[in-house]
Amino acid sequence: MTKLLWCSAHTPTKEQLDELSTMGQLKFLKDIDPSLQEKINNCPSDRTELTNMCWSLGALGKFEEFTLVQLGGSPLFLMIAGQLLGGDVSVIFADSERISEDIPQADGSIKKIFWVN
Repeated sequence: MTKLLWCSAHTPTKEQLDELSTMGQLKFLKDIDPSLQEKINNCPSDRTELTNMCWSLGALGKFEEFTLVQLGGSPLFLMIAGQLLGGDVSVIFADSERISEDIPQADGSIKKIFWVN
């Protein structure tokens, strides 16, 4: 059975949990390595630290055979993770259509609303 590791600060939705349950056994990074989850949630700007975080995730992915799910963190962290983890570690991201609408207000300002389809 595939081992899945949820790496986001956000709690998965019921729909995500339902779909992931068909793919394998889901565990949470916050339970396995709370310190690493906290660093991902509040990414440092230091590239060396970000690289070390990626290597820690890579070890979980490669040696513990986890597929990483919904990896969070800063754009820089995600870029470094993509470069370092490459084909060695599987990563799954949620994808949904984001829709926005600009609504003119009486005072001339614009109110922007967003929803997921």
